[in-house]
Amino acid sequence: MDRDVALILETLLYVSGDEGLEVAHASEVLGIDRSTVIHELQKLVSRFEAEARPLVILQFGSRFQMTTRPEFSDYVQAYAAPPQRGKLSQAALETLAIVAYQQPVTRATIEDIRGVNADRAIATLTGKGLIEEAGRVKGAGRAILYETTDRFLDIFHLSSLEDLPSITEDEGGEQLDLFSSGYRESQNDDFHS
Repeated sequence: MDRDVALILETLLYVSGDEGLEVAHASEVLGIDRSTVIHELQKLVSRFEAEARPLVILQFGSRFQMTTRPEFSDYVQAYAAPPQRGKLSQAALETLAIVAYQQPVTRATIEDIRGVNADRAIATLTGKGLIEEAGRVKGAGRAILYETTDRFLDIFHLSSLEDLPSITEDEGGEQLDLFSSGYRESQNDDFHS
């Protein structure tokens, strides 16, 4: 039975992810007392260490968490955050320009200005780290507000948002082209690094 409990606990540790496994919850799931759960988890900790597994089990009070060994952290980070490559579509560039000049701004405002759905462009820009959530609008609906990130400033070689070119109603298209060309120029160096 100990082997079955150990296998179940190892499985629960795996699926608990970053939150970790609470002893009380594991005790309820397995239908055994907490002291037995703690004893079995501590045996797992020792076994993982003795077998020099690439994963370790850490204890934080009454919570246990499975994680990678520190010596593998560089590889995990490189895998989890590969270099962001690729070009932005015209829709994403237009959305980025709206966020840059109107921030903080809601998706609905972006869609009003562009006249089309902005979900995909927002997801792309968020995924590339160019925009991020900046809170929520007060009141009904509590829409998400978006703003540009420091990565945006780096890619466009801006020290602050004040360095953005000014635009007027008459020259909006021309300025968007200038904005887009700044992005395209950076494609060859910063964005690929």
